[in-house]
Amino acid sequence: MGEKDVLDYLEDVAGIWGFDVVSRAGQVTPPRMPEQQARANDRDLERAAREFFRALAEGQERQPGLRSVIIFHGQRATFDELADDFPADHAYWKEQGWLDPSARYYTSVPINPLYNAAGKIVEWVARRRLRRDLAAMR
Repeated sequence: MGEKDVLDYLEDVAGIWGFDVVSRAGQVTPPRMPEQQARANDRDLERAAREFFRALAEGQERQPGLRSVIIFHGQRATFDELADDFPADHAYWKEQGWLDPSARYYTSVPINPLYNAAGKIVEWVARRRLRRDLAAMR
């Protein structure tokens, strides 16, 4: 597993949690770092910092993609249906208002209607499966 794999994984996890990843920076830090590598690291960090600052200054949230919307709806089904198994998650999602059927995403950013429809279908299927599996375990 290399630097790109790690950054891809971290971006996926942050996206699943509803964060908007605006930049990435991987650092190579061997014990005796050559000056050339140190300069490359500095350039990479400066670029990422500029991109991050620009995103903060713009103050606009980006619209989530299909995958992010589907993950939101799948998680909502899970934390709602498994409230007894994940009480802290259920309480947090309820407190944030994300269990409300009118919630379309973690934030109030506009959602592509087709993405929202796909997310609702995924949520519906996930709820049916969870209920069926829970009934089978009883």
